[in-house]
Amino acid sequence: MPELWTLAEVARMRIALVILSMGLLAGCTRGDTRLLGQWRSNRDATVAAALQQDPRWRQLPPEKFERFRDMFGDMTLTYSDGMVTTIYHGKQDSFRYRVVSRGSDFVVIRTETPLMDKDRDIRIRFVDGGASYWVDTGPLGNDLQERFDRVTTGTGVNK
Repeated sequence: MPELWTLAEVARMRIALVILSMGLLAGCTRGDTRLLGQWRSNRDATVAAALQQDPRWRQLPPEKFERFRDMFGDMTLTYSDGMVTTIYHGKQDSFRYRVVSRGSDFVVIRTETPLMDKDRDIRIRFVDGGASYWVDTGPLGNDLQERFDRVTTGTGVNK
């Protein structure tokens, strides 16, 4: 015969279950407040870092170097909790992301769209007190990183 619990025991178990559930949900945030807001690609800083890392970029013919340079500086990213909207050369896309890891100066996100290397971890390294970040360019290869500077905070306040 099953043991019957007292009303007080059932109440304590329910409270414990609610507390456990709240703790688990609190740890499942999709975003990181440091990301929230609008960010713009920094062409000059990105190209300067690429040249410093690999001086062979300077050996490109001028028209090819300009095409390389023009890949940067036109992208804007707007992060909200679990959603990022990109605008690149006038084309807008939105997709989901989730934070898979974080540290004092970085966050790792995973996107949920094939457009942005689906299921690839993307490490974002914050610099200048969170006013900018560097991110691996992924498909471009060559260990290139692109710099993004904060335009607005998550509350829409210009920085």
